[in-house]
Amino acid sequence: MMRNDEMLSQLKAVECPDATYPARDPALVMHRAKGSLVYDVEGQEYIDLCAGFGALALGHNPDAHIHVLTERLHVAPGTKAPLITHGMGDVYSSAAKVELLKYLPSLMPPTLQVAALALTGSQAVELAVKSAMLATGRSRFVVFGGSYHGLDIGILPLTERADFRAPFRGFLREDRVVSLPFRCDSEELAKVLSSGDIAAVLVEPVQGRTGCREAGVEWLQILRRECDRFGTLLIYDEVFTGLGRTGQYTFGETVPCDLLCLGKAFGGGFPISACVGTDAVMAAWPSSTGEAIHTGTFFGHPLSCDIALATLREIHAGGWVERASNLGQEALRWLRTELKDHGLVREIRGIGLMIVIELVDAGLGAKFMDLLRSKGIIALASGPRGESLSVTPSLNIPRALLMQALATIKVGLQELKGT
Repeated sequence: MMRNDEMLSQLKAVECPDATYPARDPALVMHRAKGSLVYDVEGQEYIDLCAGFGALALGHNPDAHIHVLTERLHVAPGTKAPLITHGMGDVYSSAAKVELLKYLPSLMPPTLQVAALALTGSQAVELAVKSAMLATGRSRFVVFGGSYHGLDIGILPLTERADFRAPFRGFLREDRVVSLPFRCDSEELAKVLSSGDIAAVLVEPVQGRTGCREAGVEWLQILRRECDRFGTLLIYDEVFTGLGRTGQYTFGETVPCDLLCLGKAFGGGFPISACVGTDAVMAAWPSSTGEAIHTGTFFGHPLSCDIALATLREIHAGGWVERASNLGQEALRWLRTELKDHGLVREIRGIGLMIVIELVDAGLGAKFMDLLRSKGIIALASGPRGESLSVTPSLNIPRALLMQALATIKVGLQELKGT
């Protein structure tokens, strides 16, 4: 097998330059993994504190997934073929999709019982946007400072960061979006909603890419109240936070929303997402006549549906949501105690297993990410200026392994301080 740096050199020659971060000091090309341990092409071991941007809720290659994959290769006695590999989702459904959509509502708030499937978080948000337009007859949206809702061209205006939008501004309809400060006051929100043309308010209950900024229950209640007052829908983008990451299934359990977007953990590492809505909102979609007005070749893919169902069942049966809350609190206490008064640390915050160490200077998070990689830790820089380090391990990471990784972070910070 080639070395990490050799493989990255080959990748550079054949891949779009924007597609992969060219980390080379040290280089890392992932090759094998189990649980929260990853091995590169040279056989070096890493503790994974990123979990595929939070998608690997059960870690790499969990037994629940291996069972599904094994069953799919098996021809059961009395049958004539293995399970279907690809269906025709908007024409002929697969049994796998039916079973997933029957189970999903059991983990959702009681008002959110109707879903539409897609592949990515961005596509789930797009489904929510279209649903809101159909249900309200309006076409403008409110987002908030620091928001990240994906980079697909249709929803790019909803992602607040200008550097993502700037190269494509000539194509975008940014006049359809109003951006307000995160945790703005009710008067500021009401002033915008009073125009009567806002279809929905779109919010991340916890902003992930911006560095784990919590909306807070009180502010979500303000959003709910003002949306009700002006006939505007409320959408939660829970692509990152949903299904256990924050120690609860969704924030819709606490403050109701009209539409909720799921991704990442929903498929446990496989490509599948969903927009879940109220009966009233989802009924605004017309009944398909054989030509669906929103679909995709791989929506409701049978394999992804089977994996998603296995993931949801294991998250529930294993008690991993409550465990994420408890272990996250322990990790947060440890970090705040051990890194108290550290010169490079501005703040440590988090909820469940979604934790951020905010450092004092722009770019320090990215620099720290590289240093930790040399110590066998995979973590991710975050924050609008690359000033933070995110810790988002799998929900079932062994406690001892997580504490070992946190101890390495403490040592690494001392080294970073000396550079």
